[in-house]
Amino acid sequence: MTGAEGDRILLEGGGSRTWAALTHGRAVLAVAEGRSTNPRSVGGERALTELVRLLAEIQRKTAVDAPPRAVIAAHGAASTARCADEFTGLLRTAVHRVGRAAAPVLVTNDIVPPLLSVDAGVPVCAVVAGTGTGFAVRNGPCWSRASGLEWLLSDEGGGHHLAVAGLRAAVRALDGRGAPTALTEAAREWCDPHPAPTARVPLGEALFAAVYRDGAKPAVAEFARQVLSCAGGGDPVAAGLVHAAADELVAGTLAALRTARVAPNAPYALVLNGSLFRPPDVLRRNFLERLAERAPWTSLHHGPDDRAESLLRLADVWAGAPHVLEDIAGAFPLRADPLLGSGLQRPDAAAVSG
Repeated sequence: MTGAEGDRILLEGGGSRTWAALTHGRAVLAVAEGRSTNPRSVGGERALTELVRLLAEIQRKTAVDAPPRAVIAAHGAASTARCADEFTGLLRTAVHRVGRAAAPVLVTNDIVPPLLSVDAGVPVCAVVAGTGTGFAVRNGPCWSRASGLEWLLSDEGGGHHLAVAGLRAAVRALDGRGAPTALTEAAREWCDPHPAPTARVPLGEALFAAVYRDGAKPAVAEFARQVLSCAGGGDPVAAGLVHAAADELVAGTLAALRTARVAPNAPYALVLNGSLFRPPDVLRRNFLERLAERAPWTSLHHGPDDRAESLLRLADVWAGAPHVLEDIAGAFPLRADPLLGSGLQRPDAAAVSG
């Protein structure tokens, strides 16, 4: 297929996974999924290599060679203004390397589309619990954000945080500093799910090798699934870690609601997103029970289920609602080029920055 003028490249990414698509109008032409493209998680070179691979895959699937109409990226890499600039540069480089002409680019944080995915007539609160965490609220023109400053400064209650707590609990149990826990055997299986009977190394050595060999945040965060499984199976140590993670998620949610000036007991819509809210849903259940005691919601949503549509809503804001784009930029890192072409001209010429 050639000459598909008006196609748009969509990109969504978090700490562990990336999703890319090519669309024409509201129709999705091709989709590709892959590893993390967040430089804070995997480094700049690996992030760029994976971006190039994903863009090349969607191009190969469609054989589109026309310049893209725009590139819209909602990505966890946009954690600060400087990081958003860095990721915008990586994205432009990736587009160039796959032979596509330059196009207007919008980059913002990956929690923005969930906030745009619900039209409830009340404030919308989005909570993301994946490799990291994010909390955000849209209350009319007031937008707020909490957490999202990566794993050394924030992300409490997220996958990496929960995984590290679980691995430390396993080590504490192993050397007698902590209570016995099913996490110890879970850690052994996580290190080597198919060990040779004669080649089993001590768990401490196996854990050290598994954690520090790669050291990338997504690799460590995978152990969060074992923590959730052990908690669901009744292990008290793992259950305590999940309870603590749920408390962190409640604290972030309440902070975002306060910052957006949502009054106590006021109605709001709650949107849950992220891998830790999927089965086993022990964290989701703990979080909702605790949040209901402090700030009950009036409607509960999951997703957004349609990634493309949620990103295209962001594109619609970019094209036709510059005042909303400015509201977003007041709370989130955001880089948006001026849009050119029929139906995409924005009234202001300068790029919006957050």
